[in-house]
Amino acid sequence: MDDYSHDIQLKIIGLSFIFDTFIFLLSHILSNLLFCTFRSLSAKEKVFWDVVVTWAVFGIQSMVAGFRVLMEDSAVFSDKILRQEDWSWFNVLSSTVFFLFENVAIYVYKVVFRSFNLLLAVHHFFALAGFVGVVVWDWLGHFLLMVTLRSAHPSHASPGCCLR
Repeated sequence: MDDYSHDIQLKIIGLSFIFDTFIFLLSHILSNLLFCTFRSLSAKEKVFWDVVVTWAVFGIQSMVAGFRVLMEDSAVFSDKILRQEDWSWFNVLSSTVFFLFENVAIYVYKVVFRSFNLLLAVHHFFALAGFVGVVVWDWLGHFLLMVTLRSAHPSHASPGCCLR
């Protein structure tokens, strides 16, 4: 797969957005069917639950990408400034979409539930900006992004700090 072509990049971006949205909606449907605790939550808490599930799925992908770059003798590891690979492009593109999804979720959450966390919004804005920068300046290497993904969203382990 040639991740460098703009056509392939746009397809990965589109499919990643569909995937993130699917995970969010699937979480809501399955949680509603399977968990009485979920059914007893307020609408605000249900949305938060679904966002956290989406973060968790992204977190698994992020850890795999991060550990892969650290443990595998790859081109990305050998030249930390300029090297890229197809698998790292996939992770950069899908992560960029996830950070876009997250930013949209924060602002929709703010409008619907009249709840906003400025520091969280700034944090997510800079995460999105960093990944968009690498997509725009596509000659940059992916090592730092992949290592950063390994520890993606450690603050999200504590639900009280996120959207609430």
